[in-house]
Amino acid sequence: MLSVRPCPPVDYSKCSQTVTVYHWDGDHGCTRTVYKQAFLDFKKTQNVDKTGSKEANSFLLVIPCSTQGVFVGDKVLLGSGPEISTREAWAALVPSTTPGLVIVKYVDPKYWKGRMVHLEAGG
Repeated sequence: MLSVRPCPPVDYSKCSQTVTVYHWDGDHGCTRTVYKQAFLDFKKTQNVDKTGSKEANSFLLVIPCSTQGVFVGDKVLLGSGPEISTREAWAALVPSTTPGLVIVKYVDPKYWKGRMVHLEAGG
């Protein structure tokens, strides 16, 4: 007989960073949400091909939560970021000029026992 053990409780003690998530909704402008319990990890790698090597940057964001609050295309800033109220300010908020800013390329909610326990996002 196969015995199935329940998953152990998840330890979110590493989710101790503050991040600001900016979501642009053309009808309502920019929504700014500050998460005080998050984990944002930056990663640099070298992609090598026939023409040489090129640096590639990626990130992983983990937010313990019960609802989805991050979407593809959102901008995430490490720390508590400023209010963004205009389309021009949204367009000016780019990684090349804003240290610690990343743009979400995927969102992957994680569930346990039918309930969302955390959200992973990256790019």
